[in-house]
Amino acid sequence: MGFRVQLIAVIGEDPSAVQSSYGVVPTGRHQELPESPVVGVVLPNGAYLLFINDEIAPNDEVFARLSERASLVAFYANETNMESYVCAWAEGKRRWAVHHDSHQGLKHLETTGALPEEFPAIRDRLLAQQGDTEDTDFVFDIPLELFVAAGGIRYYQDLPNAGPKPWEVLSRLPAK
Repeated sequence: MGFRVQLIAVIGEDPSAVQSSYGVVPTGRHQELPESPVVGVVLPNGAYLLFINDEIAPNDEVFARLSERASLVAFYANETNMESYVCAWAEGKRRWAVHHDSHQGLKHLETTGALPEEFPAIRDRLLAQQGDTEDTDFVFDIPLELFVAAGGIRYYQDLPNAGPKPWEVLSRLPAK
């Protein structure tokens, strides 16, 4: 078993507006680690990050809604299936995306859109590490490294310079 998470970093929108668009409300509780179904935190770069441990499939409708008046970078990791995905949205439209699914091969990589300038160096470095190795999936980290380069965080590491309980627990609103 491994991580299965989705992170959405929204830039240029107040946390309360992001929460409202995503359909969650603050509970007033905080945690040391992002273990609840949905938690949020303001990142050092000012982006508001939703860390999602439930309903974890990338969803273009959600990304379009959250990026209507802002921009976002979203990352999905499923370590059980060794699948990872990153995308960037602005003004309700997807700008670029990178997807790796090891079931389609350890070197599988799908890309769309105008990728960020960091992409070639990240891709080349991790593909070189992959080489002929079949016991480690280095290509899985390409979407993650792009997410970090765009201002996100590594989902398995602590927040830099965060207090003891930086993660605000959010509760989903009932579906309308």
